[in-house]
Amino acid sequence: MCGIAGVYALGERAPDPAWAIALARCLGHRGPDDHGTWCDARVALAHTRLAIIDVSAAGHQPMLSGDGRHVLVMNGEIYNHAALRAEMAQDGVAFRSHSDTEVLVERFARQGMRALEGARGMFACAFYDRATGDLTLVRDRLGKKPIVWVRTDEWLAFASEARALLALPFVRARLDRAALADYLRLLYVPAPRTLLEGVHKLPAGHALELSGADRAAPPAPRRWWRLPEADPAQRADARWLARLDAGLLEATRLRTVSDVPIGVFLSGGIDSNVVLERLHAAGHRPLRTFTVGFEGLADERPLARLGADRFSDEHVELVIRADVARDVPAVLDAFGDPLGDSAVVTTALIAREAGKHVKVIVNGDGGDELFGGYPRYRFARRVELAQAVPGGFAALMAHYGNDRHKRAALEALRRDGPVAAAHSLGSVLDPRALAGLLAPEFADACAPRAGDLLARTVAPAGHERSLTAAIFAWDAGVYLPDDLLVKVDVASMLHGIENRSPLLDHALFEHVAALSPARRTHPLATKPLLRRLARGRIPAPLLRAPKRGFQLPLASWLDGPLSGWLDGLLGDPHATRALWREGALEAELERFHARRADSNAPLRLWGIAVLEHWARRFAVSLA
Repeated sequence: MCGIAGVYALGERAPDPAWAIALARCLGHRGPDDHGTWCDARVALAHTRLAIIDVSAAGHQPMLSGDGRHVLVMNGEIYNHAALRAEMAQDGVAFRSHSDTEVLVERFARQGMRALEGARGMFACAFYDRATGDLTLVRDRLGKKPIVWVRTDEWLAFASEARALLALPFVRARLDRAALADYLRLLYVPAPRTLLEGVHKLPAGHALELSGADRAAPPAPRRWWRLPEADPAQRADARWLARLDAGLLEATRLRTVSDVPIGVFLSGGIDSNVVLERLHAAGHRPLRTFTVGFEGLADERPLARLGADRFSDEHVELVIRADVARDVPAVLDAFGDPLGDSAVVTTALIAREAGKHVKVIVNGDGGDELFGGYPRYRFARRVELAQAVPGGFAALMAHYGNDRHKRAALEALRRDGPVAAAHSLGSVLDPRALAGLLAPEFADACAPRAGDLLARTVAPAGHERSLTAAIFAWDAGVYLPDDLLVKVDVASMLHGIENRSPLLDHALFEHVAALSPARRTHPLATKPLLRRLARGRIPAPLLRAPKRGFQLPLASWLDGPLSGWLDGLLGDPHATRALWREGALEAELERFHARRADSNAPLRLWGIAVLEHWARRFAVSLA
């Protein structure tokens, strides 16, 4: 787990080595254990290191291949590096360290992009060939590790975080108006855009290849991995479940590879308890579990104790008493591209507390996206069942007549199809409420834009055939890599913590994707397949408990300890003033504080405040 960055010359002028030093300095929080730079006439590379595997100096990066021709900077882990090393040693490859980075650079030196086919892990990498001048940027299959890039006439620069790029003299902090439309609906920006004009995310499962022979050629990310299309004949029978069980055990075992202590973040939900049970079955010891409670918020500690009592060797309960007025702005400062998911605060505070005990946390992330854990999956199955009955869809429209969010999704489904409906269900803010706040020249930023988002994702072919399939595609290809995983990555690395997610193993995703979406969901229950697997293994109350999360009490915080921060930002939005109708934000604040606002006002105000905080923090220009 690290930070990576670099500058590649598109012309004849060599990059300034001081740029690599500046990039490493900006990413220092991601790698407190070591840092390094490497430069030649074409490229300047930077790396900061959080040492997890081979913590000795032999794991230092940037790392050269044994013959000195190839240079690699990597952020992430290759969990099966020992098996890959043994395979290559049989072919005569001599290794100088026990580092997974060395395994990858030697494989890439011999196989190019084929080196990634057998790699299981999370990674964002830059490979440089000194002989040809070729540079290749790669992001892992599901987007667990980030990489952003920007191109000018003379340079292409990349980094783990967008804010690092702003340290370069040729990168301007200017708002991307097209990306604003996504942020105002989703509170995040899907790849390949960011809210910084010209700064792009490399989408999950994509590579960006630059040729030393033709450095002026426009770079075009290409997909190197996608989920397979579902097999209509595949059923979730006993044999399929046995393979799922074995795959989960293997995925969990692989994520215990570490030269530093590992902990398990344990909630009161199914996902993390299934992971804990599989860790126990894999024989990993000691099992140290951590459960976090937030003072004044809904608490999962009693439920989590049920799993800890059965499987854990040492259980720690952490109660976080947040200094909201101090902690919230500090967390938001870490995001070079604004993320309006309020759970970034809780995630960062969890990492801060866990970091006092361990450097690696195993979690249950990915279970909702893989097994259908969100309420929208139940809704989608009901819609599809209703569509199969004459008059059923009209009855459903009447049933959800007072539910604005679901009714909007049904209207989008009828008018534009499943992809538009999935986009509608994934939207957080109501565009009609925002339209009244925006200045006329920005009003079109609230227009629905399902567009080609899913076409750019890891979605398998056929995602447009049903609402359930489109939602799975949306969650795996948009929501997961561009909201949830960004939140976990940035908030965790802020405090030097590595998060590992067995349920995000790509082989598991491929196995489950072989089932048709209808067989992965149920109209009355979430995660039906995972519940079948977990029954009799984890405590029964955990299977019955409703889905919970660390939801911030935004209304009470924004009207209480954060009111000064909120009013200071929106009462005088000097960074984003041109976006809003004159007096609109002040009136919105007045209605909120007077308790005359609608129920979505806290989330709407939070999203706008995050945008303004970011624009001020990085002096973003709207011009």
